[in-house]
Amino acid sequence: MPTIEITDLDFARLQKIAVPFVDTPATVFTRVMDAFESLAARRPSAPNQAPDVTIYFHDTLPPLAHTKFLSGAFDGVQPDKMTWDAILRLALVAAMKQVGSIAELRRVSGANVVSGQKSDDGYKFVTGNGFSYQGVSAEDAVKIVFRCARSLKVDFTAEFEWRSKDEAYRPGERGRLEYRAA
Repeated sequence: MPTIEITDLDFARLQKIAVPFVDTPATVFTRVMDAFESLAARRPSAPNQAPDVTIYFHDTLPPLAHTKFLSGAFDGVQPDKMTWDAILRLALVAAMKQVGSIAELRRVSGANVVSGQKSDDGYKFVTGNGFSYQGVSAEDAVKIVFRCARSLKVDFTAEFEWRSKDEAYRPGERGRLEYRAA
């Protein structure tokens, strides 16, 4: 085992964080190194560098529970709010304008949609469009938006971030969903 010489001043500093009758100089040194490595792992390597973003497509959709919608567009149009529900609403309105009927909207989107205003069972009325849709999870919303994009042959993109929670698929990481009409 290697021997390390330290100054009296540094040894006194180690003694201040040692647990009496428990720690040895080696265990205190190990704790200090663990704390240093933990702190270094939390710091970004390049502070001004954009975070890595993993790109996902309709057939490689990751779990989206505990995510925050950051930005996106459906057929080049951004939603009025940066939420999964807003991009879903945007896609359903665009699809309804193109397909023209509730039955066809249900078929192309796979969403629970009814004619007129309905506000129970999680339904939300789309003012000015004459239909209501049922609110869904982020993952189900994205599946519906992908289906609408494919049916309408339009582009869809969304950037998101998994929240820093243990339950999230990749806590703190960013992702991008893409559908390119070919």
